[in-house]
Amino acid sequence: MEEPNLLRQKRKGRNQNTPANGASTSFHVTSPPHITDEASTRLSKRLRHKMAAKTEDPTNNCRPMDILSNDTLANILFDGFIDQTPRQLASISCVCKRFKLVAETSLTSLDLRKVKLPLLNQIINRYTNLCHLDFSNIREFGDRHMQLLLPVREKLQSLKLRGTKVTDRSIESFFGLTARERSIPIEILDLSGTMISQKAAVTIAICCPDLKSLKLSMCQGITDAFMECVSTHLKKLQSLDVSMCPITAKGCTSLFCAPSLREVDISACPELNAHAIRALVTGQIGCDDKDAQDSVDVLDETELLRRRGNVSTLISISAQYMKEIDANLLDVMTAYAPHLRRLDLRHYQEIDNTDLSSFKMSLRKMQQNGVQVAFSRSNIIGTTLLQH
Repeated sequence: MEEPNLLRQKRKGRNQNTPANGASTSFHVTSPPHITDEASTRLSKRLRHKMAAKTEDPTNNCRPMDILSNDTLANILFDGFIDQTPRQLASISCVCKRFKLVAETSLTSLDLRKVKLPLLNQIINRYTNLCHLDFSNIREFGDRHMQLLLPVREKLQSLKLRGTKVTDRSIESFFGLTARERSIPIEILDLSGTMISQKAAVTIAICCPDLKSLKLSMCQGITDAFMECVSTHLKKLQSLDVSMCPITAKGCTSLFCAPSLREVDISACPELNAHAIRALVTGQIGCDDKDAQDSVDVLDETELLRRRGNVSTLISISAQYMKEIDANLLDVMTAYAPHLRRLDLRHYQEIDNTDLSSFKMSLRKMQQNGVQVAFSRSNIIGTTLLQH
């Protein structure tokens, strides 16, 4: 009987590996080098010591994020890494308990323009260190919502209420101080387009002496009396926006006395003309008779200081839609505002199509002094644009 092929092949291979003399083949396996008991003991001691040191290392089982302090983690998360909106905060809080704790104790700025107002009280009570709040153009934000901000009033540094429905009642209640309370340390306040009156604006000026930026554009209750209050109480104010407010050149004269004022926006004020700009930089509405005998061009700096006693510290003036702008006014600004670096005279309005040669010459002189001028002339016939 014939053997299966598999068995026949195995037997054939075994016969080929068998030597001719019939001696069996032995396979030599190389053993590891001989290790004595003493060397083995020393090796095990080193391994045990290394494992013990690895266990005692506090950073052994820690993630890299756990090594960072809360302040460092807050700077990473809230310093431009994410947009500070309630939706993003909710996503961060869901990552881990530590992220939630860091957000509640370290968050200082919050954009609430898209938040649901019924959740405002919960947000203010949770994030206790908020000092920068933005409610711009939330039409539903009114007086009752201002009362919800009282827990963070003493820490506020920036509050933007542009286009909201706040009135004098909530403004005076929020910013008004009793005899025992300290002044509010707020530095930036935007109330543009609100219905506040001059009384509420004066309350703000008295109770917020640390204000550096104040925007009251389109507030019809702002008059010349408030301009006098600004120069008296707001000694640190650097930027003021009273565009489209019913102020006159007399109010601009008061702003000349503001010690720290650097930027002013008086655009589209219906009662203002070139005399308002002259009042801003000279402190007077018009030139007196003594000054009228000499041209501004021939007066040196010493004579200017002697006649006026001081020069303007303004570095930016925005006066769009202004009337009666001429070359003489630009020469006055060149002489009395040596620190001026930006001048916006776009949409300058005039009645007739006068010669602009002297005007262009005065503009070039201001440019040579380092002033960036934006100018466009509008008249009955059409619009002429001068790019500078």
